[in-house]
Amino acid sequence: MATKWRNFTRNCWVKAVAVILVVASAGVAAWQAAAFADYVYNAQDNYLDSMLDGRMLFTREMPANYLIENQDSLIYQLYSQVQQGNESYVASGQSIDEVELCEQIYNFYYDLYYNEYEDESLEMQTIRRTVYPAEEGSSNALSDEKINELVTLAMNYEITQDGGDAANFRGWLEMNRGVYAVFRQKMIAEQLDNVRDTARLTSLLEGYDYYAYCKETDTTLTNLDVTNAAAAKKQLTASDYPLVCSLNANGFFDWQGQLWDDTAQPIEDISSYYDQPFGSGDVLLLALRPTTYDSMAAQWATASRVVQRFAGIICIVVLAALLGFVLLCCGAGRKTTADGIHLIGFDRVWTEAQIVLGTAAWLTWVGIICVLIDQYDSIPQNILYPIVIVSSMLLAAVTLGLVLAQIRRIKARKWLNGFLFWRLFKKYIVHGVRWLAQQFGKSSLRQKIVILSILLPLLCIFWFTVPFIIAGLLYFGMREADSFEAVTNGARDIRAGKTETHIKLEYGSRELHALADDLNGISDGFGDAVNTAVKSERLKAELISNVSHDIKTPLTSIITYIDLLKKCNLTDPTAREYVDVLDQKAQRLRILTGDLFDASKASSGAMKVELMQADFDALLRQALGERSEHLTKANLDVRIDSNPPVYVNADGRLLWRILDNLLSNCARYALPGSRVYIAIQPGTEFATLTIKNISASELNISSDELMERFTRGDRSRHTEGSGLGLSIARSLAELMGGTCRVEIDGDLFKAMVTIPVWKET
Repeated sequence: MATKWRNFTRNCWVKAVAVILVVASAGVAAWQAAAFADYVYNAQDNYLDSMLDGRMLFTREMPANYLIENQDSLIYQLYSQVQQGNESYVASGQSIDEVELCEQIYNFYYDLYYNEYEDESLEMQTIRRTVYPAEEGSSNALSDEKINELVTLAMNYEITQDGGDAANFRGWLEMNRGVYAVFRQKMIAEQLDNVRDTARLTSLLEGYDYYAYCKETDTTLTNLDVTNAAAAKKQLTASDYPLVCSLNANGFFDWQGQLWDDTAQPIEDISSYYDQPFGSGDVLLLALRPTTYDSMAAQWATASRVVQRFAGIICIVVLAALLGFVLLCCGAGRKTTADGIHLIGFDRVWTEAQIVLGTAAWLTWVGIICVLIDQYDSIPQNILYPIVIVSSMLLAAVTLGLVLAQIRRIKARKWLNGFLFWRLFKKYIVHGVRWLAQQFGKSSLRQKIVILSILLPLLCIFWFTVPFIIAGLLYFGMREADSFEAVTNGARDIRAGKTETHIKLEYGSRELHALADDLNGISDGFGDAVNTAVKSERLKAELISNVSHDIKTPLTSIITYIDLLKKCNLTDPTAREYVDVLDQKAQRLRILTGDLFDASKASSGAMKVELMQADFDALLRQALGERSEHLTKANLDVRIDSNPPVYVNADGRLLWRILDNLLSNCARYALPGSRVYIAIQPGTEFATLTIKNISASELNISSDELMERFTRGDRSRHTEGSGLGLSIARSLAELMGGTCRVEIDGDLFKAMVTIPVWKET
């Protein structure tokens, strides 16, 4: 059953019908509400405007209690009129309450001075000024006796604050003797306005017969043709009135008439409602006419039918809207072709934006309704009703769309994610708290930082703690800064290679001491490693030197005996060929042994260097001359760009060896038939030699790797060479204070040697 219901609510036509039901119901409800409001508005000129009551929904017969309750307000209204008196009574000032008048005069005095100066300690003469002056003896002037009376009233009724205030009040009254007449006339004018306004309300008593008399004001109000209260009472109680109320001698009301007799639960006596405002000798009679009662009962029945019809239509409309809304809620987010909850594009709009849209729609609708109410008399119904219906349907459509968007989010369990505030809260606040918790658990230093970051702002709330916090931060911060700078300086020295560095801290946190200990350990380990490396390098150099030296003696003998064999008359061609091969390999071994010996001495610094003035260009041309045979054999065209002489501060023997190694490298590895470009560029500090050639083989190696020992550009090792030439050249250049490096760009090989320029001392 549940599956069938879900499948039913997924259908598009069901959703369309449900939307129509909800929107149309809103339009019908708005139409009925406008019609009912129009009906009420048109009933303002009869009894219906005071009859609209919830009891109309359940009965078409007017309840007796309704009339009795309605009579209450009329009784009080009638008595209020006679109690105020007529205009001549009020104008004579007989209705003035002296205590109330005294309080008004005092409040004016208090507001005028104390609220202006806001300082009760000022002397009275400082704040005295005349506002309502009057000459002594004039008709409008306060006499001393009247002033004493007003001050006494103010003190007896606790209008003044204390004795001193009463004295100041007296002094002010003596200077403003005209104030009493002004405020008395003002109060009379207000009471006259009330009498006239009350007299206008006698229209409420139409349909009633009444007689009212107030002994205090000697005022009578009646619409009966009688001369006294006894005749009025006799006439009203003797006639067949549905409801009659009269004031008895004890100040309470007596009720008569058929409606009062038929009332099962009569209301409480009216005199208790008004705290017994009626005086001794007052008369109050009010009787509901039978014709008025019949008219009110008929209007009640008519209004009851309208209310019941309206309530029935509203119930049907609400049920239809509720049915459509339930269908839409069940089918929201579901499709006929796929399972699960599916959101639409509007659902991805922030909930705050949807709330703004909904609020704007409701405010617009309320504004339209307010304008229609304000301009009700000037707008025809054929325009009024369509505007109300269409605006209500649009409001229902917008509200329905917003509600369904939230329902789809709830079904997809993404309701909170629709709020931009929640996204920001989750992204920053929750993530920040989680990150803070992680930091707090990592180390004690982070715990201290977290605690201080939270605690210090809280302590700064109390201003008196701020100086102590600043002093503490400066003191402990400077100590921590000194320790931190000591650690950074020590780390910088260790980085510079000062292995004897040892960091010592007097102050600082435990973490900073641990860091200093680690750096000291690194310094000690670095020193041990350097010593071990230096020792290893020295042993390696000594080994190479010793091995090279030991190889030289037998190698010299081998070469000597090969020369002797070559001088012998060897008739066998094969034997002579073997002797040539032995001679070739022995010479290569001799060169390799020499290179090893030179590389060892150059890298270890054991080679003797004698720096003097040397002509860089002359040494280059001499080296080219000695290597010309090899360069010509390799079919290389050498181009020189140099302006001799170029004097450098170098060891001529070592510089010639560098040049010989580089030219030998060109002869071995340059592309046959290509050009070799050699240039010497003198500078202010260094002279630079650049040799460029095209490699015969692919240079699938980096320039740094090519400078290492036993590394050759020809990885197939088809050519002769030890792989030590460039390494020896770099070591020799560094011994003379220069550099030797290479650059590779495709097949272009570029060697650059810098030697310090010779400077006259």
